[in-house]
This record gives sequence, structure tokens and C-alpha cells, in this order.
Amino acid sequence: MKRFRGFFILAALSLCACAAPASTIGGLPAAPAEIADATVVDEKAALSVEIAYQAAALSVKAMAQTNIIMGTPAEKIAALDRAAYRAVRAARAAYDAGNADSYREAEAIARKHIAALLRLVT
Repeated sequence: MKRFRGFFILAALSLCACAAPASTIGGLPAAPAEIADATVVDEKAALSVEIAYQAAALSVKAMAQTNIIMGTPAEKIAALDRAAYRAVRAARAAYDAGNADSYREAEAIARKHIAALLRLVT
């Protein structure tokens, strides 16, 4: 398990790497720069979700290849891995479509699945 500590740390830090963008009264941005800043924050959040998933998936793959996880725990981890992957893809698709509400919801779901995956493998 100590060999995978770097993956776990990277995944945990990636899960914490974003914040929600600010808005003014009525939800309208005060200036174009605020829109640009919010877009950058959203992109960083999308990247942090993807990086967190990649780190978790790499650690799961390495553990499976070295037979650290087998049997029923491996099946549970595989199911969570598939759910996390689908959630990350949904978050990316919502971001690419420019749908802020579904993006934030998909991002939250992806973070939840990634965190659950990390709990199972640590």
C-alpha cells in the first residue's frame, strides 16, 4: 500500500482543487472578466475531477495487477470504477455542452464516486 501513497495523495488533492465561481446580484456577471474567470475555474474543476479519477484508476489497476485485490472486493472496486468513469464522462460532456447546472451536478456526483473508490482502495 505504501507504493501507492503518491496516487492517493494526488487523487485527494485533485478532489479539493476547485471552487464555485462568484456571481453578482441577479446572477449576472459584473464584467466580462468575471465570465472568463468563471470559465477558467470550471475548466480547472473539470481537470481536477479527471486527474483525480486517473490517479484512483491507476492505483486500482496497479493493485489488481499485483494481486493485492481479488475476489469480491475487486468486483466492488470494479463497479465503483465504472460508476466513477461514467460520472467523469458525464461531467466532461456537460462542461463541453456549456450547461452549468448539469455540469456542477455531474461534477459533484463524479467527486462522490471517486472519493468512494479511494476509500475502498486505501
